[in-house]
Amino acid sequence: MKRIIASIIVLIGIAMNLNAQNSQGKTDDLGRIALAAIVPDQATNIPAESRQMLVNKMSQIATQNGLGASAANPRFCIVPLVSVMSKEVTPTAPPMQALNLDVTFYIVDAASQNIFSQTSISVKGVGQTDEKAYIQALKNINVRAGQFKGFIEKGKEKIIEYYNSQCDVVLKGAQALAGQRKYEEALFVLLSVPDVCRECFDKSMDLSIEIYKQYANYKCTEYLAGAKAAWANMNADKAAEFLGKITPDMECYADAVRLTDEITQKMLADGANVWNFKMKQYDDSVEKDKLMIQAGKEIAMSWAHWGAASHFNWDWGWLYQNK
Repeated sequence: MKRIIASIIVLIGIAMNLNAQNSQGKTDDLGRIALAAIVPDQATNIPAESRQMLVNKMSQIATQNGLGASAANPRFCIVPLVSVMSKEVTPTAPPMQALNLDVTFYIVDAASQNIFSQTSISVKGVGQTDEKAYIQALKNINVRAGQFKGFIEKGKEKIIEYYNSQCDVVLKGAQALAGQRKYEEALFVLLSVPDVCRECFDKSMDLSIEIYKQYANYKCTEYLAGAKAAWANMNADKAAEFLGKITPDMECYADAVRLTDEITQKMLADGANVWNFKMKQYDDSVEKDKLMIQAGKEIAMSWAHWGAASHFNWDWGWLYQNK
């Protein structure tokens, strides 16, 4: 019986350990290495009808090799360069267009314009028009081709190497953005540091809290001014809309509370129904640093969602010029 009990305990221990390993290291897409598939507008030689197909192919390549994500960080991308190597008309009835394309994929850091990895593949396509031949050729890209595994692995290694060797540059860059009041972008830069780059990740988290405080205080001034303007026009609901955005971590919180009390007393004095609006409060048992990091992530993700890729300079002359 003792042996049976001991065996059960061992099995339970193994199960708990496996569960811990499965849950360990999970993080959101912003804090892990993941690749966004992007066809920049500067790639003017790629027909509009083919762009989404290329995006799908690149997303599949990333996913097949472990770097796909539902909301990938657009800083790290796979971008394509397509060259027409040959073009001819087939001696058939009806005649068809035949294209031979050379497709090069790059893993890049769109912010620093560094290329981390590249690979090329040749594909052929035939169609009634150039566009249809182009699309047919791209359909023939095999996303499971062995070369893509090495392509992705090298890109991943270079991204990690970049953060491990250039962390000071990343931090100073974020501070410079914050100095220009580009707080959302600064938070995006910091919170994009992969958690596998542990030392740089920890430094970035610490700095993100400081920059979030700057952002919060900047927005607090904006929200409080809006609330005061609304109340000057006796629009309590509009004032409440602005005051509701002010959180206890913001410097002007006390002023917002005073304005809330002023509005409440005035409305009661005028015989209005009780104004139920109350300022937000923090639970003292909750770690405020974690709340600030989470708030910073939401701001960074919002910046990314609304077109972070459009903020990057894709005009790399040597990459897309005259292509």
